[in-house]
Amino acid sequence: MTASQIREIDARCLNDYLATIQASDHRFFVRKVVNACGEGVKQKTFYNWKAGCCCIPDFCKKIIERIAGCTVFPPELYDMNPAAAGVPRQSASQRKDS
Repeated sequence: MTASQIREIDARCLNDYLATIQASDHRFFVRKVVNACGEGVKQKTFYNWKAGCCCIPDFCKKIIERIAGCTVFPPELYDMNPAAAGVPRQSASQRKDS
């Protein structure tokens, strides 16, 4: 699985979870995650994860799930088989159009 596919899955999972909480609670959730992840993670980093600009480190995924109180990043989505992960394959011509 490529880094770009992982970033896409990470962002989709994070955004799907954020859609389940009230918009007014987003900033509190973000603040808790950033504080729990430590000094290397800033609020800007969280929003980069949300936008799919970079992969979320595994230790941060665990922290996000602990704070959320549920599974946000199901391991089966990260399966090496794109069909099993629900990630549509793109042909070369489709990638050019993106």
